[in-house]
Amino acid sequence: MVPNDRVLKQVVCDESTGVLSAAQANSLVHVSCSTVHPDTSRELAALHEANGLRFVGAPIFARADGVARRLASFCVGGKDGAVQSALPVLEANCGAGGIFRFGEDAGAGNVVKLAGNFMIASAIESCAEALSLAEKSGLEREAVMSMLNSTIFDCLIYRGYGDRVAQRCHHPGEPLVGPGFQLDLGLKDVTLALDVAAKVQAPMPVASLLRDRFLGATARGRGHMDWSAIGLSVSEDAGVDVSESLALPPKKRKLAAGGAETREVA
Repeated sequence: MVPNDRVLKQVVCDESTGVLSAAQANSLVHVSCSTVHPDTSRELAALHEANGLRFVGAPIFARADGVARRLASFCVGGKDGAVQSALPVLEANCGAGGIFRFGEDAGAGNVVKLAGNFMIASAIESCAEALSLAEKSGLEREAVMSMLNSTIFDCLIYRGYGDRVAQRCHHPGEPLVGPGFQLDLGLKDVTLALDVAAKVQAPMPVASLLRDRFLGATARGRGHMDWSAIGLSVSEDAGVDVSESLALPPKKRKLAAGGAETREVA
């Protein structure tokens, strides 16, 4: 996986090190698990085919620890022969039922991934707004979320992100956050979703709100934090001081001061 479309195109098309230049014979199948624009996958699929190679778009839903436990879900698009060749690799990283096929369009899986990431971002925003309402009404935000995500919202997204938002834990490396997902990548994904929506004429007013929320958080220098940190902006809009949540935890502060060790923790 790579972080964006530009890097993926470089990995494929670089004249000296790219997949297309290094490929031998026609047995190679490129399985792309990155979250990129559907048109990027379609363009790369055409390039692979023109060079006698095969391409499968298979964006993944899972953090690194989830992949290690074979809990990944793949959204797969590509020609049947290429997908069949890719199945052993995909199956090695997910449990039964973790592969979802969406036809021969190489960009179809990317549409699904962008839709899913939009829904996660929407859940983060809704948790933050609901907890802001509770907190400003004099209730304990953590207690409110504990009730909600153990009853009517008892699912992975609301448990994980709900607790991060409730406790304002947004630094990668913290126990609640783990490796996290960078906020600036969330901005990238919502922006891609809006671009696809414009092309197919599907209004997404909530996505427009989310883009501005992510953009504002990035402008405040929070792009390196977990994308649940957009919840801090919701609190700030309600007049709540979140400065303590912006500070690095003591252990990470010490490592950040140590230079080289910072890269290992981030």
